Amino acid sequence: MLFAELSGLAAALCWTISSLMAPTLIQRFGPMRFNTIRITMASAILILICLLTQRFNGQLWGYLDSIILSGLIGIFLGDTLLFSAIHRLGPRRTGVLFATNAPMSILLSWLFFNEQLSLQQLFACAIVLSGVVIAILFGKRMSFRKSKALTQPTLSPSNNHAWEDTRGKLSTGIIMALGAALGQASGALLSKPAMLAGVDPIAVSALRVTAGALALLVAYSVFYRHKQAVDLLPLSQLNKRDYLGVFTMATIGMVIGMSLLVWGVGNANIGIVTTLSAVVPVLILPGLWITTGQRPAIGAWIGAILVVLGATLIILH
Repeated sequence: MLFAELSGLAAALCWTISSLMAPTLIQRFGPMRFNTIRITMASAILILICLLTQRFNGQLWGYLDSIILSGLIGIFLGDTLLFSAIHRLGPRRTGVLFATNAPMSILLSWLFFNEQLSLQQLFACAIVLSGVVIAILFGKRMSFRKSKALTQPTLSPSNNHAWEDTRGKLSTGIIMALGAALGQASGALLSKPAMLAGVDPIAVSALRVTAGALALLVAYSVFYRHKQAVDLLPLSQLNKRDYLGVFTMATIGMVIGMSLLVWGVGNANIGIVTTLSAVVPVLILPGLWITTGQRPAIGAWIGAILVVLGATLIILH
């Protein structure tokens, strides 16, 4: 189904916008506090939409257990790890690691739903993922600098933006990003039975996000609130613009983006939808160019061409 598969690309666009907005807001709120407020706002919006449009029905409650588990794994764990990784590695490097959720989804859907992909589809998915990796790994411009101790010029990053810096251990950031990818893939898989049964995707998203929000509120109240960094601003000192930014992110990334992904997973092959959603890192490149003023290297554009080619093969199959 063409539109269901395109939902992966639409979700990717939503997450790209969210990823570009995230670093500054995370810096002001702190990763855990930021994610708790963002998910809670998204939960309130989705529940209000469902109540106003009467989307909750008896069929939904039959899949309550799997939907709640999907929210706990995909949102509480997955989203928390994702934005913690963005804080540590920046949106570009986190993006390439998070893109592994596509092959993880393909493997999980094959193991648990016996979903088969044709050779052409597998080849197209491989092209997309290869393009994503190339775009991110070679997305940073390099310059030649001559060392005083060496006669040969050395290749080094050119005027790196702060988003390219690593905060804390690199290995910790990598583990967080990969954990986020696995959480996203597992969460999507767990929502599949409800979607196959014809349950409203927005209602499913509402329950998933609410489960994640409640878990985050408990975790924040019991653990993080007492151990947050001393240099973080108190909530009372954060301004209306900060809260509006988080609200906007919640609406674009969770309410729209996640609902599109859940709908796509229920109406198309999980592997294809998540592969198309994995183009976020490539979409981030022009956004980073605009935001930071640094033009991506030629390798980034080669990767983008491969992603477009692979996505086209998937859609035209």
